[in-house]
Amino acid sequence: MSATEWVDLLVDPRGIRDVFQTPPDLDKCSLFYFHIDERGTSITLGFDTRLAPDTLLHGDGDTRVNAFEFFITFMPVTGLHISGWGGSMKRSVRMSRSEQDGAITLSVESTTERIAFQAQEARISRARAYLAA
Repeated sequence: MSATEWVDLLVDPRGIRDVFQTPPDLDKCSLFYFHIDERGTSITLGFDTRLAPDTLLHGDGDTRVNAFEFFITFMPVTGLHISGWGGSMKRSVRMSRSEQDGAITLSVESTTERIAFQAQEARISRARAYLAA
């Protein structure tokens, strides 16, 4: 799977495909948000990129932008494994779909940390373009 094919694993990839001709590579994005919600057995990851969108989202206005942040919510989550969470800046992010059961597998790894889990679906839960300083 190429670095930008993660978008095809989303319930509705149009949100990202509408604003990027080539979606951002998750490895090159900053992972700045990690939220586990035990009520709905979901995990939300927030990514930030200095890759400006090709088209603005509704509500982003006419302002000049040079950054984009987006949140991917995975649900329901099973098999969560966290080891050594330390906020490393250099990470590898992998999303794939299991051929056996169709579940999405996500892993975030660095030399000192690893997060892995499976989910039945992934969707963009929030996104915005903005002007970064």
